[in-house]
Amino acid sequence: EDGRPVLTYNYGRMDPPEDLDAEKYWRSSYIYPVYDLAGENISEDFPSDHYHHRGIFWSWPECRVGDRKMDTWTLGGVRQVFEKWLYQEADADAAKLVVQNVWQFDDDPEPKVREIVSITVHKSGEGSRVIDFALRFETVTKETVTFKGAVGKGYGGFKFRLNAENKPFDFFTDDGLHENDTFVTTTPWVDAAWTSEESGNRQGVAIFQHSSNPGYPHDGWMLRHYGIVGPAWPLEEEYTLVPGDSFGLEYRVVIHNGDTESAGIAGAFDRY
Repeated sequence: EDGRPVLTYNYGRMDPPEDLDAEKYWRSSYIYPVYDLAGENISEDFPSDHYHHRGIFWSWPECRVGDRKMDTWTLGGVRQVFEKWLYQEADADAAKLVVQNVWQFDDDPEPKVREIVSITVHKSGEGSRVIDFALRFETVTKETVTFKGAVGKGYGGFKFRLNAENKPFDFFTDDGLHENDTFVTTTPWVDAAWTSEESGNRQGVAIFQHSSNPGYPHDGWMLRHYGIVGPAWPLEEEYTLVPGDSFGLEYRVVIHNGDTESAGIAGAFDRY
């Protein structure tokens, strides 16, 4: 936008740095880098504290197909793999990508889940950029598929891995500042804010849940001060799909200048 990068959607195989096990940690079908309005990268891929984290991504650690674990979170022998582009278009107001991916095991190429990912990047406004996500997941196997968050913590789902160079992070919800890490808080939105080392100014990333999402508003959020934020659903409950079933999740990411209050995040959520 205006000569500055916005984001990169990686649909091919992305290998880790040479000192990591490529067959364990390669990934695809996620967004990295993600840039702020000044063109600075505010995301992270292959971070040293959690090698499996990857920019903006959506995955679950405790999925199952039949009786077999299907861990797309830590890349436990299963991947989200590009299948085909469905739509690519840009004009003066927005850029839209729609892509079809499948979940498949490294040792079994037969797809288990098909996901349709729609990403719409809107033209920047007064100090903010809006990115809308619509994700749909459908079983394409004859076995049941179960979605579930991590045991004892419940995290899993839509996540933004923040660039650790911008620490410390402050997390704000509709009931104020959260000083401690948390996995459970009932809020429809969260804003991660920090002071830019580059400019010295406050800025942040907010994530909004759409009211049509199952379980809205999610009780689960992953707020970790080392640098990851995102809604978690269905926590430790099992959400099971029979063959042919599907569900959808919608989120809005707002990349903004200023702090939570000056950026008007609560009002922006109300308008969403």
